[in-house]
Amino acid sequence: MNGASTARGVAFGILAAIATAVVYGVFAEVLGFTLGLIVVGFVGGWLIGNGLAYGVWSGGEHETNRALRWTAVALAVVGWVGALVLAFVISQALLPQAATPLSERVTVGGFVDYFFGLDIVRFIHVISLALMASMAWRGAR
Repeated sequence: MNGASTARGVAFGILAAIATAVVYGVFAEVLGFTLGLIVVGFVGGWLIGNGLAYGVWSGGEHETNRALRWTAVALAVVGWVGALVLAFVISQALLPQAATPLSERVTVGGFVDYFFGLDIVRFIHVISLALMASMAWRGAR
């Protein structure tokens, strides 16, 4: 891996992670998809891993690089966390007739309460994370 192509690959992976986070957050809170989040995680992980690999090697012959694969997994995890934070912020912004301003509702404690208050959807989020990370790993070959 050389510096220029690695930077391009990481940039592609970051863009894919941001796009995945936005789609995931909107699907989770605005559209109310639950089982669909598993598909978003699967496809998003694939996009992250393949975007990273394509950016580095541009489709050329290469050997598998473990560091690149771990980078893809890290981007997937950061993207997933970003997606959950975005979903939390959206949920607070769409709260009907809220008496407190949004800046007071969006807190770390509120995020923890939000995540652990999700019941079965919390497990769908964890499954989505596992799929996103595994597909990123697989795609970054």
